[in-house]
Amino acid sequence: MWRKPLHVALLLPQLLCCLLAAAAVWSPCASWLAIGRWRGAGRPLVARSRVQSRSSLEDDARTPAEEYLESLGFSADEIRKVKARYLRRFNPDMSSMVKPVLSWLSELRMTELQVKKVITSNPIIFRGSLEGNLKPVAQWLSSLGMDDSQVVKTIGKSPSILALSIDNNLKPTLQWLSSLGMDDLQVAKVIAACPSLLGLSVDKNLKPKVTILQEQGFAGSQLVSCIARFPMSLSLSSTRLARRVSILDAQGLLTEKSLCNSMRLT
Repeated sequence: MWRKPLHVALLLPQLLCCLLAAAAVWSPCASWLAIGRWRGAGRPLVARSRVQSRSSLEDDARTPAEEYLESLGFSADEIRKVKARYLRRFNPDMSSMVKPVLSWLSELRMTELQVKKVITSNPIIFRGSLEGNLKPVAQWLSSLGMDDSQVVKTIGKSPSILALSIDNNLKPTLQWLSSLGMDDLQVAKVIAACPSLLGLSVDKNLKPKVTILQEQGFAGSQLVSCIARFPMSLSLSSTRLARRVSILDAQGLLTEKSLCNSMRLT
């Protein structure tokens, strides 16, 4: 009965020696692995931090365009909006784009506030062409019978129209409004009141909304009058327009006047 404990006791020194030997072998391996992990993790981190540092320096470096806007009275917040909406590093050419565009906007007799709104909301005009895009759009608006103040007001309401194509956006919308039975004065009034319509697709956006009105009995002069009185109805979503029409119709209150009044509600 005492042989087993004695046998184990005799083996303990041998087991202890084996464990010490294993520890002696493992210790340098563990150190080597730890160093390897540190090096493996450290090198990419150093490289990555260097890349990030270069990127941060590039982002933080002020471009001539930013400094010029600041000199004109643009606030830091306004410049941040310009940079965010430019969709790339804000570094347009000063001599061919920034100064000529801002000078042209001033020639249109825009106020300082209007100029800031145009630039902060639609800075991609600095990526276009003054002679090929911006001036032709303003001239096209004038051709509708708008005077200079109306052109400025229209651009101020929706600066994004300066980036639209005359052939692909402006003319098709004009022709479609005319096809509804509007005369030139009504068309000009609609565009001046809601210039954002010029950027909407005729087939995918505007026509479906008119169809909603037509299905409720609005047609001919009544349809034209409704749109001319409240052009914003065509800038609303089809879902919202249909909901308003449906509610008024269910209550027996669907008239041109009630519909226009309901569209003014948020």
